Amino acid sequence: MSRPRGNHRRERLVVPAVIRELANGGDGVAIVDARGERRAIFVRHAAPGDHVSLSVDLATKPGVGTILRIDEPGPARVDPLCAHARRCGGCGWMHLSVPGQMAAHRERIRATLPEAWKVVHLEAHSPRETLGYRTRTRLHVRASGGRAKVGLQEAKTHEPVEVDRCIILHPDLERARLLLPSLLEGARGRGEALVALGAAGKPVLELTWRAGQLAPRTFAGLEQGVRDGTWAGARVFEGEVSRPAVCGDPTPWTLGADGAPLRLAPGGFAQASEDSSADLGARLLAWSHEILGTSLGDVIELFAGAGNFTVLLGRHARSLVAVESDDEACHALRRNLTERGLAAKVVHGLAERHAIPRRLDLAVLDPPRTGARRLMSSLLEAKPRVIAYVSCDVPTLARDLDVLGAAYEPVALEAFALFPHTPHVEILAVLSARTESWRGGKNKRPP
Repeated sequence: MSRPRGNHRRERLVVPAVIRELANGGDGVAIVDARGERRAIFVRHAAPGDHVSLSVDLATKPGVGTILRIDEPGPARVDPLCAHARRCGGCGWMHLSVPGQMAAHRERIRATLPEAWKVVHLEAHSPRETLGYRTRTRLHVRASGGRAKVGLQEAKTHEPVEVDRCIILHPDLERARLLLPSLLEGARGRGEALVALGAAGKPVLELTWRAGQLAPRTFAGLEQGVRDGTWAGARVFEGEVSRPAVCGDPTPWTLGADGAPLRLAPGGFAQASEDSSADLGARLLAWSHEILGTSLGDVIELFAGAGNFTVLLGRHARSLVAVESDDEACHALRRNLTERGLAAKVVHGLAERHAIPRRLDLAVLDPPRTGARRLMSSLLEAKPRVIAYVSCDVPTLARDLDVLGAAYEPVALEAFALFPHTPHVEILAVLSARTESWRGGKNKRPP
């Protein structure tokens, strides 16, 4: 008789549950009685208020639940518009109505931010477009046996999901996505393809092949695609090369916050929703004017990227310093300023190591998901009159705002759904140094 090898069986229970809320990662949270112990269970594809039957895995903490049956749907639950929503990891909230998504964003922000921010009016901006809005996407590729599998990652795995249609991609990007499997035929290994809009709205490709080998037909296909206008340009990194193979013009473009075209660094970061990103920039500028007046005075921008906010600030600042760590982004930023006739000092370096001068009027920061913890002491020491903090992660924003609370008071809080059908949200938090007064006082409704 064979015996089990080790404790390889995972203990599971089937239990009824009610989804109480959505966690920061987007999963639903239920509290269940598991053999006399109350346990928090995280549940994918859940909606607040769902009454469900769960298969619960108790081997992890918190536990993980799988919906076996929806006994009574919550008020925000809808049928996903995409047939692939349950497998594809790109749109984890497509089973929620847009109003339900906005309510979930508001509740998560309120629950996570420090106590002083809970009384500040939260203005939540619904997305302008919910389908066909993404102007850039990162796709994952696995290739073997002469065939390439291309798609967004399957939820909770590293495997790409092939779909016949992606309804959230801009139509020009969707056409480019459908070309990639044939373009990559004959390759071996795995890689990533970043597709964005380039010159004249034609797609550009940044292909990074991490393991294995690309086929010669890929390079020939890209060169032909540039000649016939299918692609504006492409960059290909294969293996350990320090310089990519380039054809055409691989520069991505987006609509800047000032309403004019904004060049980006190839492969660099930009928001995926142009219209909502412009709304975010407009609100940042409006609050800065509300507190500081027509002239913004002396301004520093940290994590400036290619200058989405810089091209707005440069029109209203007495002096402006923009700090960015990526060399190609700095190059794009300088060109964006020059093409608009704007002046700013662009510093190529880490924001955390930049000496923030005293007597600044405004500090703008838009850090990555990890937040700006290493900047907090410098900001508190320099004490600019106003800080505008743009964040894509609620917990790290809460951590940093808690530190800044030693010398700053909340002024404004706004949320922007730049990624509809996902748990991702951009937040603008505006703070004023306690020694400064401003027109209208604390907790004023938006200007």
